[in-house]
Amino acid sequence: MGFLRRIGACLLVLGSATLGCATGSSEDVGGIGGGSFGGSGGGTGQCQPPNIQCRSACIDPMANPSHCGVCDNLCPSSQVCSQGVCGGFCSGGTTNCDGKCADLQTDPANCGTCGNICAAGEMCTIGQCASECLGGTTNCSSWGQSGKCADLQVDPQNCGTCGNACATGEVCSQGQCGVVCSGGSTNCGGKCVDTAVDPQNCGACANACASGEACQSGTCGLVCSGGLTKCGSKCADLTKDPANCGACGTACTTGQGCVSSKCTLICSGGTTNCNNACVDMQVDPNNCGSCGNACGSGLTCLSGVCTLVCPTGQTKCGTTCVDTKNDANNCGVCSNKCPTGQVCQNSACTLVCPSGQTKCGNSCVNTSTDASNCGACGNACSASQTCQGGSCVSSCNPSTNVALTATALSSPAGSSGQVSFNVGPNKMNDGYLEASCNTEKFHWVDAGSSPGSAYIQLDWPSSVTVKRISIDTVPASASTCGVSSGRNLAGGTIQYWNGASWVGAGTVSGQTNDWSHTLTTAVSTTKLRIYGVHTSNTGQGSNPVIFEWQVFSC
Repeated sequence: MGFLRRIGACLLVLGSATLGCATGSSEDVGGIGGGSFGGSGGGTGQCQPPNIQCRSACIDPMANPSHCGVCDNLCPSSQVCSQGVCGGFCSGGTTNCDGKCADLQTDPANCGTCGNICAAGEMCTIGQCASECLGGTTNCSSWGQSGKCADLQVDPQNCGTCGNACATGEVCSQGQCGVVCSGGSTNCGGKCVDTAVDPQNCGACANACASGEACQSGTCGLVCSGGLTKCGSKCADLTKDPANCGACGTACTTGQGCVSSKCTLICSGGTTNCNNACVDMQVDPNNCGSCGNACGSGLTCLSGVCTLVCPTGQTKCGTTCVDTKNDANNCGVCSNKCPTGQVCQNSACTLVCPSGQTKCGNSCVNTSTDASNCGACGNACSASQTCQGGSCVSSCNPSTNVALTATALSSPAGSSGQVSFNVGPNKMNDGYLEASCNTEKFHWVDAGSSPGSAYIQLDWPSSVTVKRISIDTVPASASTCGVSSGRNLAGGTIQYWNGASWVGAGTVSGQTNDWSHTLTTAVSTTKLRIYGVHTSNTGQGSNPVIFEWQVFSC
């Protein structure tokens, strides 16, 4: 034993009054690695086994992650030191307590649970702090293991006697150090075997299976090969055995066979199994030609093909039965499609005009507004006239800018200093467009990016005829003439004064640059305004700028 070898080494040097054991040979370390009683870290102190001296300190190489197995063998941060070997988990019945593998049954610093420290003078015995060792354990405190009660039958650090540590890779069994079996294997006669599958040690060491049997889950039994499965005392093919179809003991009923591990109906006489029913796919309208191919309404299954059979009075056109006397897509004959606006009557395409329109030749027209058929078919207005209410009237060509003779105002008008800064309302109709902005400026309105109550207005001393307006503003996405982007006049509601109230004449929105609007009908008024002026929701998004507002009359 490693412990006995150490005792012999110590006795040899007692005559020289040496307190510790020197290092230098494998006999000194007892299979634990590069440390011993004297230590490999260069210290002079004395360490009691199973501890070794590393860098002037006594450490436990079986559990110290900085000196795992031997001095200076540092385990990676993600691993622990268990039984002198770095690994991902604690083995040998130990528990990970803050990165160190501890035996909760005997560790006085982790007694019963991690972090439970026994009081001075107490030791940890079978997971309890007590003044003496319980449950047949032995006090090994005099061997440098303060407060340690060890089970000498199984403790790898005190195997058989206190301080007798098993070598790396060994375990303590019945007070004797021996080979360690991992991964669920069992030590059978000094050999690690898997008793769940080993035919020589099936379920337990030396339990050998008979010839022709295999070990499965620790039990000897019949071995089936070639894709066969053991069903009782028989090897069965679960893919086609009707007595064991898909699983042992699953028997198919009369008239069924086992196909691909499923009990399947066996059909005869030219029929086919479709959804567990025998059908004749030559004539079955729900399985015509193939399973699940259902013929549509009006179709019959003939020789495995869905065939259209039309009732009396209808004609087969492609895959549809139609009445060619009134079908606009097959008028008179198949594929004869009537033009837009026509219907099929008695097998002929005929123009039928909707309410409010009149048939003039081959077209439906509104004689109230059609300049070629004004009031009646064929009554054409001249080039300078339009058709209004069924009468030809002279048309308006808005070309004269009457805004120059109006007085401009706005509300709210922005800062009180607009006039002094040469950006008052009069700049909206002074005749200067954006090109002259560096010298002639502009006007701006105190408004945001949503329609509100802000407006711009033009007043005339006498009535003018208004047909079209035009707004010269800044681009929504660019700065110009010292004006930030997002200050464009994006729109508003155009209103005119009828002498008693404001009347709407159209709404404009979503404009991102200069824009114009033509009224549906020319109006005569003394006042015109754009109500609810606002900017686009980009850039500054407020205080819309107007370089010039033009109003065209005719």
